[in-house]
Amino acid sequence: MEFRNKVGLLVAIAAIVGSILLIENPFAIQAVETAGRASDFSVGTNLGQRLPNFNLETIDGEKVSLSDYRGKVVFVNFWATWCPFCVDEIPDLERAFEEYGGDVAILGINRAESLQKQTGFLSDLRLRPTYPLLLDPSDNLAGAYGVVVMPTTFILDREGVITQVKLGQFINLDEIRQAVEAAELAPEPLVQAKTKTPEIDIFDLEQVLMAGEGDVVGTRGEKLMITNGIRHIIPLNEILSGGPPPDGIPPIENPKYISAVEANAFLSDDEFVLGITYEGISRAYPLQILVWHEIVNDEFNGKLLLITYCPLCFTGIAFKPFIGDEPVTFGTSGKLYNSDLVMYDRKTSSYWSQITGQAIRGELAGLALEKVPIDTIRWGDWKKIHPNTQVLSRDTGFNRAYGQEPYAGYYQGGGPIFPIANSDSRLPEKSIVHGVSIDGLARAYPEQSVADVGGIVNDVVGSVSLLIVQNPDQITEPGRGLGSKVVSSRVTRIFDRMIDGITLDFEIIDGKLFDEQTGSEWSFEGMALSGPHEGKRLARIASTPEFWFAWSSFYPDTEIFEAN
Repeated sequence: MEFRNKVGLLVAIAAIVGSILLIENPFAIQAVETAGRASDFSVGTNLGQRLPNFNLETIDGEKVSLSDYRGKVVFVNFWATWCPFCVDEIPDLERAFEEYGGDVAILGINRAESLQKQTGFLSDLRLRPTYPLLLDPSDNLAGAYGVVVMPTTFILDREGVITQVKLGQFINLDEIRQAVEAAELAPEPLVQAKTKTPEIDIFDLEQVLMAGEGDVVGTRGEKLMITNGIRHIIPLNEILSGGPPPDGIPPIENPKYISAVEANAFLSDDEFVLGITYEGISRAYPLQILVWHEIVNDEFNGKLLLITYCPLCFTGIAFKPFIGDEPVTFGTSGKLYNSDLVMYDRKTSSYWSQITGQAIRGELAGLALEKVPIDTIRWGDWKKIHPNTQVLSRDTGFNRAYGQEPYAGYYQGGGPIFPIANSDSRLPEKSIVHGVSIDGLARAYPEQSVADVGGIVNDVVGSVSLLIVQNPDQITEPGRGLGSKVVSSRVTRIFDRMIDGITLDFEIIDGKLFDEQTGSEWSFEGMALSGPHEGKRLARIASTPEFWFAWSSFYPDTEIFEAN
């Protein structure tokens, strides 16, 4: 599918010619007009710019320059043996290479793998590519071009000018043919529609199914639209292809679990996991596994639970997966909305936004799933609290490079690489916030701002009095682990601070949590440990750490808590 709007993502890259360029990082497939242009193009990785030249060697020892292929349509394809989506598209790229003969050049650039590893891998392929495979042993070229998602393919016209950039896998040969045609025709980019709507109460199944066109059915005030018989609550062109086909990122359907002791063999203490206690069972889901699957259809004592993770937004969210009273399972659609995971249910094939938990397209458009609180937490912290936790096993039935980061470089800065409906410069795009939306009011709590006021905030949003609290024992400097160079380890939980009709005010004294009204001591999981309220529990509000750009895209009118 073609994406024809520009993203305001600026990244600094070192151009191959040695100069430093500040450029816009393109996303997915985009197209630009090529007819009638001057020959003195600027150099860069923007659409409409000439891709910087490079000089590399093939796996056969032949020296190759990008400029050698001027006069042809060129696919510059970044791949790696550990990337299943890269491997899946190789046969279609090879067929296209054969089909177009000398008119289309395909250059496969391997990311930082040894010649021995590549040749061993290629010898096992049923259809070994005959197009040139180039070596980039230090990964310098991928870094210079700002490559984050794997695979990434730059498509160049006959003058070496970028007409399209494909993030993710080419699904089939027809899509490659369309990319070749676009390089020849290069239609003008389209402008993506944007909407801003306030949040309202979640609608139930009957209200959604009975709604007609123009009725308000969305949790943020969206109206039901019907286009060619398709029900939807957002413009259809805002649901974009992320590259893989449906379930190309395979959900885990029958998860297996191991003990914490067994998990220590592959999990370091400073790696992130999603941690949850539900129906009396504690489980940890390592992000090093979830990044390859994004969805786990799980069960706790016979009750279905949906565990989801979007690596582009750093959002780990759990849901009760019910349509009315009927439990359903979910898959990955291969689509994105506001750079966030779009799921589909296996009953109606409706599309669901992960961050809102709401169906955005299909029969159930407007319906929302109930969220269940879950922590994004360091493994070392989680196992201290829950030493008997079960841990998702790497034995998933799939051959994936668990422990290797497929989004290398993405977490180290920059902004989103897919389009978003709203860009908000009030905070750095990848700063971590926790957001709530109550009674149509949205507020974001930056983790750092909460830490700056001592790790505790007593607040009110709409009709609900909130406690936002961080456990001092879980505030550590970022270390290794997925995204850890920019993602903090502050576990931040949000509670309703009303007990028995009385609103409590909380404070942290010597690393312990107390309410000011009765002096009861509380755990940082919301349980009263001593005092008049002993044994009582605060109601937890489901929130997740997420990148600021993700929260502000869905809630453009959000307020921000400030430490002062």
